[in-house]
Parts: sequence; structure tokens; C-alpha cells
Amino acid sequence: MSIEATAVLEIGTTTVRVLTGELRDDGEVSVTGIGETPSRGIRKGEIINRDDAIACVRKAIKAAEENRRKSIHSVLLVTSGGQAEAKKSTGIHKLVDPADNQLSEVTDEDVVEVVEIARKVALAENRIKLHTLQQYFQVDDTVNVTNPVGMASEELRVDMLTIHGKRSAVDNFRKIVDDVPIECSDAVFSGLCSAMAVVTNEQKKAGVLVVDIGGGTTDFTLYHDGFIQAAGSFAVGGDHITNDISVGLQIPSSQAELIKVKEGSALTNLMERDHNISIPAASQGFGGKMVRAVMLNTIINARMDEIFLLVKDQIDRQCPNVPLSAGVLLTGGGAFLNGARDLGQKVFNVPCMHGKPFDVHGLPSAKDGPLYACHVGAIRYAASLHRTAEKVPLSKKLVKLFWGSSHD
Repeated sequence: MSIEATAVLEIGTTTVRVLTGELRDDGEVSVTGIGETPSRGIRKGEIINRDDAIACVRKAIKAAEENRRKSIHSVLLVTSGGQAEAKKSTGIHKLVDPADNQLSEVTDEDVVEVVEIARKVALAENRIKLHTLQQYFQVDDTVNVTNPVGMASEELRVDMLTIHGKRSAVDNFRKIVDDVPIECSDAVFSGLCSAMAVVTNEQKKAGVLVVDIGGGTTDFTLYHDGFIQAAGSFAVGGDHITNDISVGLQIPSSQAELIKVKEGSALTNLMERDHNISIPAASQGFGGKMVRAVMLNTIINARMDEIFLLVKDQIDRQCPNVPLSAGVLLTGGGAFLNGARDLGQKVFNVPCMHGKPFDVHGLPSAKDGPLYACHVGAIRYAASLHRTAEKVPLSKKLVKLFWGSSHD
């Protein structure tokens, strides 16, 4: 029997998108409906006009309902706002008094206790906890333990990675959903969801970086040794490239977006020095002009290089020297920019590919996969919580401890 269908809402800088789907028993995600509309009232992943944003959300939900032929009563909100960060912490639980000179067997209660200790991360008042992700346990001197229950030990440790976001940004997006009105079941980090859609278990162990380039923000998630080692986001994305082109070439934004997609490249090529691009006239009074291809690509290259270097700097600071044996996976709208993969390979010095959701059907086309990665991953995320609650003893407490909650 499939897990109940989930409706995922992304209020992006360029597009508001709703995707509904369910995780089947065979592990495949079945997409049952898609609704999307151009975004208004959002800039750099934050709300600048509530009324416009609410209208866009309503329109996207209605389109998804018509596509699905069934009403939507609640949504799972994927968010980053360009402000997500990750913080590591360690929980330490003494099982016995060292003076007793004896060992104690680790119990389920000890695991709950040490995880609870690790979760107690002090955050500033303006930050909100999105996820608490368990990593390896350590039983005395034995490291990389996945299940310590039943092992003899004096001291139990566990590492945690807490992903947190800007409280005002998350709360404002939730209020937008409330004012639609529709129920918001939870808010989740879009970078984590994208990774859950495109990364295999083998890649998680080998080391892989997922970079999701949206319109106003870029999210990243780094896996190694089977667990997330770093994650975060910043408010730079594809719209900044469009704006750079508009200013640099003195053309309207609509025309800048058009030539970015059709003619632009993240790589510069001096062989194009004599190649010119014709920009057509536009209804805004723009009469059209000719520009040099090398100038267009130089502008794009500068901003894309900045995006990749910002990601590289973040992961180098959070967990230096982690090997990326499985390379870099690009998702989001920015993944489709010509030359993006080649530039990514140059910056990170590892293979760079499109991150395509696996085991999914119902998307418009296979090549659109990177665009819907965070939505497919959010469906997997919701299903994982549901199944964990069914299978694990002390389920409600363990689900909260291991996965976290946007309400904390």
C-alpha cells in the first residue's frame, strides 16, 4: 500500500510550484499532479509583497488540483530563504561511574538520552530549527557505530547536525500558506529534499555534493561516509545572473533572461570574440541591439563562478578535506545553464553532472528532473517520517529526536 499522497509547495523567486505525489511500496515516487505559476512578491527567497505572493500560491494550488482532479487540503513547505545554516554538536552520556570499574550495556533509553543531549543546540532567537540529523555513535573508543544497543560501554556519544533557518523568513512563508488559506503540515530545508531525490546510498558513502541553484537562492548539501556533513544556503541565484546581464548590456530584464537561456554560457570562449548575438526588440520600448557573445558569457561566468566559489568556501570551512569521490550534482533551474557543469568541474576539480531524481515517474519529461528534485525529495522525506513512526519503538519521541521539527 502506498503512503498517503503529499502536496509539496515551493514559493520560489521565479516560480511558485506545487507538486503532489506518493511513495509506492516498490520505492518509486508517483507524481500525481503539478501546478506552477510565475512568482510575484518574492525576491532573493524572501517576501516583499504578501498579497502578490498569496495570489501566486493560490493559483499554483488551483492548477495542481485541476491537474490532479482532487482537492489539496495541506502542503509541505520547502524553504531556504538563502539563510539556512548547519551546526554540529555532540551528545555525551555517561553510562556508569568511572569509580565503579565496570561496564554497562547500552539500552534504547540510553540512545534516546544521548540523542536528546546532542539535540540541545543553542541558537540565536532569530533562528529556527528545521532538522536534527543523527550521525555516527561512539561507544568508548569504538567510532562509526550505527547501532550501539546491547554493546558494553562506559560512555556513549553521538554526533548531530542541526540545520536551522532564519525564523522570520520561515514564519512569513508559513503565514502566506495560512492566509491562502490551507494547512501547512511542516517546513523543510529544500537543499536536504533535493539531495534525498538524487543521491544514492553509494554516493552518500563515497562523498557527493548537491548544489541546487534557484532563482534567488542557492542551497548545498554535502554527504560523506553515509551522512550529511555540511549544508547551507545563500541569497544568490539565477536571477542575479539575469540582472547582471541586464545592467551590463543595458537591455530589459525579459530580454536578458531570454538570451541567458538561449545563447549564454557559464564558460568564456575567446574563439567567440567575433561572434555577435542579435537581441530582438521588446514591447517595453526596447528597439533591439547586437551584443558580442564573449561579453555575454563573461558576465555569466563571473556570477556562476561566484556561486560555486561561495559553496566551496562554505564546505571547506564546515568540513575541510572531505573527498568528493562521487562528484557534484547540480539541481534547480540553474543546472540547465549552458556550461554550468563544465564550470562546476573546473571549480571543484571533480566530475559535475545533472542531479536527476531516481525511481520517479509522472514528471513532464526526464530532462526536467533537476527542476523538480526538491519536490520529489520532499515526498520521500514525508514518507520516511511516516514509515519511521510505524516501525520504531517510542516512535513519536524518536522521530522528533532524529529528524527534528520546524516548530522547535
